Amino acid sequence: MKRVIAHPLTLTLAAIAVLYVVFAHAIEPPIPKALLIQFMVYSVIGVLMVATFDNATCKRLFAPVQALLGAPRLCVWRTLALVVVVAGTSGLAYGWTKPSLDAPVELRNVHPAPPLSIRVYGDAYDLVTLENPLRADAPEGSEEFRAIVEAGREIYYKNCLNCHGDTLDGQGHFGPAFNPRPANFQDVGTIAQLQESYLFWRITTGGPGLPREGAPWASAMPVWHELLTEDEVWKVITFLYDYTGFAPRSWELESEGGEATAGEAVMGEPVEKSVDEAAIERIYRKHCAQCHGAEGEGDGPAADFLYPKPRDFTLGVFKYKTTHADDEFPSDDDLRKIIGDGLPGTSMPAWGGVLSSAQIDGLIRLIKQFGEWDEEAFELTPIDIGQRVESSPDSLARGAERFKKACVQCHGSQGRGNVTSGKKLKDDWGDRIWPRNLTRPESWRWTQNATDVFQRISAGIRGTPMPEHSTTMSIEDRWHVANYVMTLREKAVPLSEGETVVRGARVAGALPGDHDDPAWDGAQPITVPLVPNIIREPRLFYSLNDTVTVRVLFNDEALAIRLDIDDRTYSVPGDDEEKRYRQDGVEPTPDAAAVQFPVEIPTTSEKPWFRHGDPKHPVNIWYWRAPSAEPAEPERVAVLDAAGPDRPPAPREGTGSLTAVGAWRDGRWRVVFARALDTEDPRDLWFEPGRYIPIAFANWDGWAGQRGARHTLTPWYWLLLPPEERPLVLYGVTGGSGFAAGVIFLLAARRQRRRFAAGEDV
Repeated sequence: MKRVIAHPLTLTLAAIAVLYVVFAHAIEPPIPKALLIQFMVYSVIGVLMVATFDNATCKRLFAPVQALLGAPRLCVWRTLALVVVVAGTSGLAYGWTKPSLDAPVELRNVHPAPPLSIRVYGDAYDLVTLENPLRADAPEGSEEFRAIVEAGREIYYKNCLNCHGDTLDGQGHFGPAFNPRPANFQDVGTIAQLQESYLFWRITTGGPGLPREGAPWASAMPVWHELLTEDEVWKVITFLYDYTGFAPRSWELESEGGEATAGEAVMGEPVEKSVDEAAIERIYRKHCAQCHGAEGEGDGPAADFLYPKPRDFTLGVFKYKTTHADDEFPSDDDLRKIIGDGLPGTSMPAWGGVLSSAQIDGLIRLIKQFGEWDEEAFELTPIDIGQRVESSPDSLARGAERFKKACVQCHGSQGRGNVTSGKKLKDDWGDRIWPRNLTRPESWRWTQNATDVFQRISAGIRGTPMPEHSTTMSIEDRWHVANYVMTLREKAVPLSEGETVVRGARVAGALPGDHDDPAWDGAQPITVPLVPNIIREPRLFYSLNDTVTVRVLFNDEALAIRLDIDDRTYSVPGDDEEKRYRQDGVEPTPDAAAVQFPVEIPTTSEKPWFRHGDPKHPVNIWYWRAPSAEPAEPERVAVLDAAGPDRPPAPREGTGSLTAVGAWRDGRWRVVFARALDTEDPRDLWFEPGRYIPIAFANWDGWAGQRGARHTLTPWYWLLLPPEERPLVLYGVTGGSGFAAGVIFLLAARRQRRRFAAGEDV
């Protein structure tokens, strides 16, 4: 056994195998397939050069191979080797010939090297020597320094909260919609490793300021020098380091005793462990006051930029509770769940991983003090859930019947939250409010299962038009409705989790011209989030329309794209339906949708910026707009050309072969775009099956008066039109390669058998 292990052939094969494992599985992010093959070719050549360095070693290396081919006693092994060679060669040929449909690997340098200097605010800044000017004038710990931090805190929560999160961990409400995700400032691998001048560069120049190795144009980071002053940027940077407890890296030695020398980050902020009244107030000021206000009145600096609005604790009105409808307040366990788990679909994060149970209990005491009900004793009655009714066809049928009678006027017949009663629903503070879209579980906040639905039906939602049904509906009927509502979650395409490819489906005949054509059932749908344009002025911080479901069909001549957008309102200005739900003080605009492509399919990771491209990488925009009754205008279709966000997209005189039609029903728009795969206009993208094509989407909600840059959008995704399968070529090459390899093997074996028979020294 030792001789076998030490044999040159064994060592050679082992070295090649180890290198393959390292290249293919040990390196993160994964190496692209083409680069992996290149690495392995070089590695095999290098290993063979070492293994055949001298004649003696070379002879030992190939001796087992020669014996396998020619030795009479190895006939059985030779036959097995022939099978392996034929099968292996055929498999390799199949892999090479079959079109690869793997999504492109987008490598990104997390901390790309900054330039030596940048030009912003009308001046040039040397990033090598640039330092935070505020630190020189305000020593850390001074009143002036605390004022700078507080100013930076307010700027952060007004501008950065939605992406980077309440806890600065990159988990903001809109963060998951972007790729790459917003930076996690709490990670020791981010700002703890960076100089403040680096942050100044990244903040002021944003995503478009990234070099190529930073995957330019993929980052959604705004160009903040267009939105904030230089002083405001430095205040935000100071706040980031103060909040996280890190010390910025410096070229200078900061002490002589080994404390915080050059290039070291100091994680010096102590974790608040005390739970006395003063400690709880400090925790509240740090984590809660930015949204809920210093006195708990829901008027923090971030409040005007959030929807739903932060809770005003002084009113003592809480939406979600497990106590009886007649009970005014929730239980402490209810408040613990809200604080610990957060509320999905809102800016309220989960604090359970940040605060201890004792600290959360302290915050509950403080919340009660804000509402002046901390010293009152209440006898809270849990909601009576009775005997759980399991979901069954009979239960679902009865639930659907009760839902139609009690819920449809607010939630719509399909549960999409489109009001059918004609009422303009408002909360207790006079703000317009819309029922939950029950088909989109990712937007459900407290409620996650049938028991939770039962409780919401039973107790209602305080402060909103959602009534309690404990006096109008029996326990059994409430269970039937809860079971039925859970099935509504299954009527929509789930939100994509990590999938970035829109895959088209090939059809043999003509493409469907109608949005309800059964042919669309053959398309593979994908639902992606729509994010308000918070990147560039005029910014938008909230929109009811927050997802788009995409389907693509194509044939040899054209492709069709269907967008399904849940939209609670039929925004056709002047139409009777539109007038019923029009907002006071908001001029309605027609609903609209758009699809964006680059003019040329990129061959590298460098793509146009997803907001209208850039001068070097122009884009096409397919635009559809709903009709209008006042003034009377038909639905509009246009092709827009754009080369950057600094100028509005330019509409063409004609649309060429592009068509688009839309239809609204039961709280949802369905818009179908169609165009030839290629055109004679050089400004148009030519669609090539088998190529990954960047694609992005946008939507305008006319009920909210969205127009121009005030709309929702997505970053780039990939569109793939699978190439037509050619089985004759695929299996012909595969079989031919295997046959050729088998012939070569047999010829080599024949030669070696003759040499063995002749007694030659092999």
